Amino acid sequence: MHKIRPSIILPLAALLLVAAPACKRSAVEEPNPFGPASFYLTFEVSCSPNVVLTSDIRETVEVRALVKYGGQPAANQLVVFTVQSGPGEFDNYARRIAAVTNQNGYAVVTYLSPLRTEIGFDQSVTIYIHPQTSSPYFIWKTLEIRLLKG
Repeated sequence: MHKIRPSIILPLAALLLVAAPACKRSAVEEPNPFGPASFYLTFEVSCSPNVVLTSDIRETVEVRALVKYGGQPAANQLVVFTVQSGPGEFDNYARRIAAVTNQNGYAVVTYLSPLRTEIGFDQSVTIYIHPQTSSPYFIWKTLEIRLLKG
């Protein structure tokens, strides 16, 4: 029987260690960390005015959501607006309303403040806004309207 000498095993082991990194696949490319994003539906929310002095009539606030898909305005996207906390409701007299974006990407609803007799002190209203998506990712934003007792 023939024995393998230790002087042959050591160079063979060194050759395997040198050749092992050369066996990696070069066909797989790492993604660029600076884009493009795989989920690029974005939106911005705003309201006008954001501070309301309550009175004997219900004051109105225009609440807007601008939805963009890939940086371009997205038309016909459903956006849900919810009064999450605080008094008041939307112009359909509900605390939740849905609107569809126009050709410029804007979904607009009207919030109605409470009467000054319906609140006892200055307070805030939080409105929760989220667009409908077909993605498994759920995106939302909130905005705050400050109500001053008149």
